[in-house]
Amino acid sequence: MNLEKLRIHKAHSRWLEGFFVQNPVLTRGLALPFAIVVTNNLKYGVAVSILMICSLIPCVLLSRLVGQRLPKWPMLMICALLSMVIIMMALPLVTPISAEITDTLGIYIPILSLNSIISFLCLRHRKNQPFLLALVDALTYSGGFALALCLISALRELWGANTIWGIPVTLPLKIGGLQIAFSGFLVTALLSALFRAIERCFRARIYRLSNPSAGKEGSFS
Repeated sequence: MNLEKLRIHKAHSRWLEGFFVQNPVLTRGLALPFAIVVTNNLKYGVAVSILMICSLIPCVLLSRLVGQRLPKWPMLMICALLSMVIIMMALPLVTPISAEITDTLGIYIPILSLNSIISFLCLRHRKNQPFLLALVDALTYSGGFALALCLISALRELWGANTIWGIPVTLPLKIGGLQIAFSGFLVTALLSALFRAIERCFRARIYRLSNPSAGKEGSFS
């Protein structure tokens, strides 16, 4: 049974897994508190995404460079401290988005330095992984985090407040409940199911193209 195309797809997707196939929020379930609580407004989703990108990339690269020389727990503490410093320094980048953004997000800004995506990638790349792969993972996982937060926050703001980026949008329906934190669970779950379904359909198509007789024998699972 020829599965060469499927193997090639898996090998190629490893380089971009954090963006879609293994999206840190919608597939791996990492950093869920930020996807659930701070995503009732697109501005907040974009602001948190910017802070994540600024902090995640340096932490992962630092872990790749010096991680082997340090025990696991001190390495995680150093990454958390570095992330905190970078986030505080990056706040001027997000305050133009909204003047009250730091007051609104409150404790979630410093907590971002302790999120599970940073811990996961720092531990993953503290061993002798290629430096380029560490950089690609940092970029794609931060991009995947931004994609998930922006999708969730855009949907919740659009249908929960009938606005997008604070600009009123005329829609036939307004679901005010989407603005409460609990709805973040529902929207995240629906998008997670959608991402997984798309990936399964894509792999199934590759499988069928590689094995024309598979459709007669049974379906791909």
